[in-house]
Amino acid sequence: MTSSQRKEIIRKLLLRLELWFAPLLLIVPIIVSVVFLLEWYTKGFTSGSSAYDGELLLSMLILIGNIFFDIPFIRSIRTLKKKQ
Repeated sequence: MTSSQRKEIIRKLLLRLELWFAPLLLIVPIIVSVVFLLEWYTKGFTSGSSAYDGELLLSMLILIGNIFFDIPFIRSIRTLKKKQ
């Protein structure tokens, strides 16, 4: 087995690994964001307390970061997979 064949096999395995972790990459930040949002809503918004506004900020930062970075990353991985 030559070095280029070995590199090609490793590249395919890494791409497969990234595809397996893609749902986790999307779902976990969304769940964490929803938990922070619910925490802000139940303890901060309904009681009128501004002490929980940090949870709202964290929720929005995680959700926006997930949308802007993870979704294009997964699209590029799928495009690479289709090319092979």
